[in-house]
Amino acid sequence: MTTEMSHVRKPSVAMWLSTFCCGLGQIYCGRVGRGLVMYCLSMMFWPLVAITIFSGSTTVVLVVLAVLMAAVIVFNIWSARDARATARSMAAIDFEPREYNRPLVYGLMILTWFPYVIGLALFLRANVVEAFMLPSSSMAPTLVPGDRILTNKLGIETAMFSGGDLVVFRNPQNRTQKHIKRIVGLPGDTFEIKAGQLLINDRPLKREPVPAADETSSMNMEGKQAVYEWSGDRRYSVLIDKAGDNADVPKQTVPAGSYFVLGDHRGRSLDSREFGAISHGEIVGQVVFLYRPGDTWKRFGAIR
Repeated sequence: MTTEMSHVRKPSVAMWLSTFCCGLGQIYCGRVGRGLVMYCLSMMFWPLVAITIFSGSTTVVLVVLAVLMAAVIVFNIWSARDARATARSMAAIDFEPREYNRPLVYGLMILTWFPYVIGLALFLRANVVEAFMLPSSSMAPTLVPGDRILTNKLGIETAMFSGGDLVVFRNPQNRTQKHIKRIVGLPGDTFEIKAGQLLINDRPLKREPVPAADETSSMNMEGKQAVYEWSGDRRYSVLIDKAGDNADVPKQTVPAGSYFVLGDHRGRSLDSREFGAISHGEIVGQVVFLYRPGDTWKRFGAIR
């Protein structure tokens, strides 16, 4: 291979360098100023995310984060395409490598970039959104085994929950375990299961059979029945024993700062009937989105 050919900037190499580290493909092509500007702009995402999370309301934060994420994705794609186009435009040029055109420099920049990306991902997971997979049928028919969901963790410490909300929390009996259940009793409410009927503040929650035309009705099995249940104005589907739920639960008052939770599959759920109310501090996120259904993609989308 001639010296001239060894100095040719390869479009594929430029593209992949900017894919792994924004702006690095431009530096590879000798456009160091352009590359460093792109690199610095991409690194601004972290402080912008942190400022957004700790300064705005939950709704504002989610909107801004969505815009920022979209902007970063578009910017990185554009950077990779620009690096490839730059290398192609230099096809007939005998490129003279600079001092920074060395594998060691490229490697150091990539090594700097990866901890940044990993740190950002861990930060978002701890403070913004976290994914979980359903291992059991305790939340059927709303969620089934294999479902992958997203939980919103923004402002969870001060969030105001309502009856019917789906939350992820640490098991008070084993805090290494996390469960997904539905809130049915709020602080100060009375909670009771009597003759198979769930009563909140001495009033039974409204229930109606799921129509046969509804897909949820197909969950009727093994003596179970799919019904709609209302908590306030919120309607959701649950599975109950046709002969009623399991054992009665005596009336008790939900402590301040705590919630009673139940699984939607009432006969196959470890919940507040077993370990009592959960404190607000044990809640780690609110379930908001089903991004990968365990059965059919018809269920993809926001979760009620």
